[in-house]
Amino acid sequence: MALPNRPLPVLRFAGIIAGNHAMLAAARQHLSQWYGPIDDETEVIPFNFTAYYEDQMGTGLLRQWVRFTTLCEPQSLAKCKLETNMAEVLLAGQFPGSVQRPINIDPGYVSRTKVILGTTKDHSHRVYLGEGIFAEVTLHWTATGWAPWPWTYADYRTPTAQAFFMRCREAYVKQLPAAAGAL
Repeated sequence: MALPNRPLPVLRFAGIIAGNHAMLAAARQHLSQWYGPIDDETEVIPFNFTAYYEDQMGTGLLRQWVRFTTLCEPQSLAKCKLETNMAEVLLAGQFPGSVQRPINIDPGYVSRTKVILGTTKDHSHRVYLGEGIFAEVTLHWTATGWAPWPWTYADYRTPTAQAFFMRCREAYVKQLPAAAGAL
């Protein structure tokens, strides 16, 4: 019989979609107050991969990913997604009248072998975590780097995302010995 093991800590990140640079900056500032310093962020790229968010968020959207310094427990993802949903509501108050939903924040984490996203949307490839939150393995590690699954969002397949998650994995692997020793 195999015994359960405590999981290793993971590296937290957030994907942000917003209507302009000021909204992205507000989201980064808010998230860093909750999750600690941001130690890496991607360039801002146009979010033109789908029209899914246009009804709530408008057109001309921007995309950015940010990485936080402090490692966290993987089971904290559901709580984190609930917090980022609350952050979206709080941040919407800073941009009244712009659009129904000015900012979208999707938290996730990176381990040595996978990139996981938290979401409120169920689907056949998602696992329920609790409190209305699901987890999705968005990328998986191979001998040649991060690889997408058939369901991986188009923006997570871009060179910007791939380079970011490569840097995340490198930072994570460097931090892991000290964090694992503290368990």
